[in-house]
Amino acid sequence: MIESTAIRYFRVVTECGSIKQAAAALRIAPSAISRQVQGLEEELAVKLFERGARGMNLTDAGHVLYRYAIDNRSQPDGLRSQVEEFASLRRGQVKIATVEGMLSDFLPGVFTDLSQRYPGIALSVTAVGSRDVVELVGQNEVDLGLIFGRANRRDLNELGRMRQPVCLIVSPRHPLAAQPAMRMKDLAGLRVILPDTSFGIRQELDKSCAQAGIQLEICSETNSLAFAQTITARTDLATFMPMVSAMAQINGGHLVAVPLRDKRLEATQVTLVQLAARMASPSTRLAAEMLMARMKELDD
Repeated sequence: MIESTAIRYFRVVTECGSIKQAAAALRIAPSAISRQVQGLEEELAVKLFERGARGMNLTDAGHVLYRYAIDNRSQPDGLRSQVEEFASLRRGQVKIATVEGMLSDFLPGVFTDLSQRYPGIALSVTAVGSRDVVELVGQNEVDLGLIFGRANRRDLNELGRMRQPVCLIVSPRHPLAAQPAMRMKDLAGLRVILPDTSFGIRQELDKSCAQAGIQLEICSETNSLAFAQTITARTDLATFMPMVSAMAQINGGHLVAVPLRDKRLEATQVTLVQLAARMASPSTRLAAEMLMARMKELDD
């Protein structure tokens, strides 16, 4: 089914991280290695490598083949079975980078649904700011990204969007907790704890404050929305974030979300992005479809 030379070349490329380095190690032309790797991909009808800023990275199917190359070199039938198992979605891995606000309620719901229906697919989730999510997706370090706002990069595809209006978040004891809604111009001098400037929420909030001609009294900044929620629940400080980001605390009666009558903050959204040049694995496509369905459900 597969020449042992092709398996050997594939293994060395995996271990060296690039065809050029593998060619140097094997003392053969890079084109010879490229042909063998391409032959493997055509034989198995899967993509084995993704090219990224740090070299060639294995796809899910590539990991299957590499394990075979190390442990089962004399068992090609075992390889065929494992690759078919991957293709039928009985196993796989999806790497997601996300803004922290999606960790409270949105992603856990999708994670639970996916794990129950496809227990062989593992999700790896990394929480960072929107700018870092975009960089991780753009550098091919993760399969999918959830950002606050729009991607604004030609190398990224926007797969789905959902509106996530930014609200004023306060404790039930705060003087503004009973307000049906607030305008930004009425919040001048408000004592707040805010996400730092790496957060898309903060970037949009700063623009809205400038447009309204007001300044907030920033008592603290943080790179953790969970910390901001805890401090807000325990003190007279307010914060700003989408309701979904604080849903657990709101449902528990520890926080209150007050709508903001501000065009910019009412129009904010979360976007699911993917590298345009990336060939998604079956497990990544499945995860993306479930994320998009959930986003549409919440946006309707």
